[in-house]
Amino acid sequence: MKRLFTILITLVMILGITDCGNKNQQVQTDSLSSDGNQQTEISGSDTDQGGQEVRLASDDAQMQKDNPEMPTRVLENGTKINMHFGDTVISGILNDSDTAKALIEKLPYTVHMSSYTHDYCGVMPEELPYNEDELHYGWLNGDIDYAIDTPYYTILHSDEESSEQYGPRVNIGVLTCKLDKIRSISGDYDVLIELAEDGIDSASTVEVEDTDMKMIVKVGDRSFTATLEDNAATHELIEMMKEAPVSIAMKDYSGFEKVGSLGRSLTTDDHQTKTSAGDIVLYSGNQIVMFYGSNSWSYTRIGKIDDLSGWKDALGKGGITAEFFLAE
Repeated sequence: MKRLFTILITLVMILGITDCGNKNQQVQTDSLSSDGNQQTEISGSDTDQGGQEVRLASDDAQMQKDNPEMPTRVLENGTKINMHFGDTVISGILNDSDTAKALIEKLPYTVHMSSYTHDYCGVMPEELPYNEDELHYGWLNGDIDYAIDTPYYTILHSDEESSEQYGPRVNIGVLTCKLDKIRSISGDYDVLIELAEDGIDSASTVEVEDTDMKMIVKVGDRSFTATLEDNAATHELIEMMKEAPVSIAMKDYSGFEKVGSLGRSLTTDDHQTKTSAGDIVLYSGNQIVMFYGSNSWSYTRIGKIDDLSGWKDALGKGGITAEFFLAE
């Protein structure tokens, strides 16, 4: 009995660490380059161990490799959507596949989604049609896919270089925002998928989202531009800065950050976060923290300094007063 109990516990642990992408059928492929990296050029179809042709996510895909912060796939012309993870809105664009068209007909549509190692995914309440010719294995970072073995709606944000063993799936679109925006979200959400206000853009190339909110951080006589996150806390901070610049007395802590009280609490969306130099976060609801080193803790992200030139020197070793105001 004790041995049976141990086996059951082991099985539960194994199932518990399986992420969404790993629930799809695996196939061994040889499409990686000799140094282990995925080829940047469009590759041809591969074969599985049985000699059967396997289509890969990169086949016939238009890709960009210059900016790893953005999705790899470049999609021109499609239907723009917004996906609501609580207060965070993730933007994307759907292609003209039969599967994507079927989903568009259902919008607005809600899927319960969970975060895993390399994706956010959830089982759709009903299956979508798909074209056998569009099935492939693997993904490109930023892809929105429909996995057919179980009707998963999935947003793949990481690990494209080791993804070709997973499938089959249909690509139905791609994100149009920075990958860190979806990577920074964790937990379970009932995600509302809806058409963006400007809807279908079939007549021109769809530009990647470039509507980042900016603020200026002034320390002494140095000013730095920061890109703000899109969440409730930053929107509340923006409203404060609209009224007047926000001034915070900050002290050094542990040799990697400056921290000071905002004087009021903001809405938190804390997640375990590994910070780096230039990150600005909210701690404990009312403390603004600016990093010149790194740390790992539960924070709500506020923004990040765009250009770190002179950042560490400006923060110095002692106490500072930082002023925050909206960029013009």
